[in-house]
Amino acid sequence: MTPLYRVDEGLFPYATASQRAKLEAVNEHRSMRAAARALGIQYNAVAETVAAVRKKAALQGYSPEHDMTRTVPEPFVLKGVSTYYNKDGKASGQWVKSQLAQEQYNAMVKAAIGEFLADVPQLPVAPAPLDFQGDIIPWIQIGDAHLGMLAHAAEAGENFDLKIAETELCGAIALLIDEMPNCERIVVNDLGDFTHYDNMAAVTAASGHPLDADGRISKMLRVYSRTMRFIVERCLTKCKHLDVIVNQGNHSRVNDLWMRELLTVAYGHTGRVHVLDNDNVFIGYRMGATLVMVHHSDKCPPARLVGVMTSDFRKDFGETEFHYIDTGHVHHHFASKEHPSVVIESWNHLASNDKWAHEAGYRSRKAITVVLRSRTYGDVGRRVLPIEEVRARLARADQAQPAKKTAYAV
Repeated sequence: MTPLYRVDEGLFPYATASQRAKLEAVNEHRSMRAAARALGIQYNAVAETVAAVRKKAALQGYSPEHDMTRTVPEPFVLKGVSTYYNKDGKASGQWVKSQLAQEQYNAMVKAAIGEFLADVPQLPVAPAPLDFQGDIIPWIQIGDAHLGMLAHAAEAGENFDLKIAETELCGAIALLIDEMPNCERIVVNDLGDFTHYDNMAAVTAASGHPLDADGRISKMLRVYSRTMRFIVERCLTKCKHLDVIVNQGNHSRVNDLWMRELLTVAYGHTGRVHVLDNDNVFIGYRMGATLVMVHHSDKCPPARLVGVMTSDFRKDFGETEFHYIDTGHVHHHFASKEHPSVVIESWNHLASNDKWAHEAGYRSRKAITVVLRSRTYGDVGRRVLPIEEVRARLARADQAQPAKKTAYAV
């Protein structure tokens, strides 16, 4: 006979509302399988929820079966526990060490994403074009956009804030898409660091250095979500299928994880928007005789990227003729040939420098590029749209708007 099972109620504070409902069902029905039947869901959904809550609680220091009952507050996580036992084998003292560890924090955030997005609406999209070419796939290379960064012209040579970033990036995307013919597929390649920071404190995750931020994170996330929606829906007016790659960046890692999930939930029902898995920071994309690997490149330098491609994607590498590696992070364009058949390129971005980058002497051309990649012939062309053209077109559009009427005043 299967023994009755109960979930420790001390785990409940670590569960989301949806997770708590599953835990309560387990305790009510005294087994995970019975709870699953009562809820009308798969057994694995209940078992995985219990395991996820146990893991989250343990990261906070709560695991009674291991004599861990001294918890640490979020967003800190447990670094280690030293427990002292008396001669009777009972715990007599404990040393709890904590730290704000980004990797564990990311894992906690990722575990909560599914619950957070459960009620996101499925968004309608424009119908696909009926006529299109299929061999060439345009790649829209979005270099580090750094939404949420703040710069003042007096300090950094140019002004930059959320309004400027959204206006210029969406304006550039609109110009590029309007120029394109109808295509079977388009790739939007967010090369990482789409947002300038990914935490409440607006500091770098690795070292805690303060960043120049425009407003609070909630304001930045609204602009981020709105901008990504604009990009996706504008692209869908010119293609049957849209492949979206959200690379993990060192400034934006947590936001990159949930944006991938958000886009999947919001557009997956269309059958036309395909958001590639970004759990692995090295993402491969094969199109006929052409293989592309994308990576933000904040940790793995270009000299090691070819080895990653030929190792991680060895089958695809051997079966293709044209090989490209796209990176971001450094903000300027470079192309290098590290291997007889591999071209590594870093792509420009549109964002201005912040005060730190300006004073450190970093300078680069500001532009966004569409690369035309053929399934059959590899890279066959590109359109580079410089920030000067973006701003000139936006200025002309503003001038073309009729003047607003005002009332007669005395």
